[in-house]
Amino acid sequence: MLNESVIIRCKSCKTLNRVPINKLQAQPVCGQCKTLLDVPRDPIHVTSASYDQQVHDWPEFLLAEFWAKWCGYCRMMEPFITELAKKRAGRLKIIKIDVDAEPDLSRRFTIKATPTFILYHNGVQINRFDGAPRQNIVLEDWLDQNLFRSFSK
Repeated sequence: MLNESVIIRCKSCKTLNRVPINKLQAQPVCGQCKTLLDVPRDPIHVTSASYDQQVHDWPEFLLAEFWAKWCGYCRMMEPFITELAKKRAGRLKIIKIDVDAEPDLSRRFTIKATPTFILYHNGVQINRFDGAPRQNIVLEDWLDQNLFRSFSK
């Protein structure tokens, strides 16, 4: 993608590790404690109890998807979101929040439509996309524009 490496925080010792993108599939280890680094390759379901930690502990880009089981658009997008997590593993972590199971988070972020996507970089919210995109490529283009904008600052 745009940069040659990503930063991954070790869950054991909290050391930040710079990992070349081409080494992400080789199960990288922490340079400090030699623990295997966790590179999320699938969306992670989070709750109110884990949301802030998931967002603030990830030093790269993180996409939070607020969704609902009854939402047709959310169900249609699920395979795309799962594939996006695999395709951008290490560069983009995806978390999912069920708005019905987590009403406190829904209120906190004023979720009015599902799906709603909030993009973070290094724990700081940088943009938001409310409602379903007309096509999956619209969401991916939105992500790319925001990632490019962050790199060019």
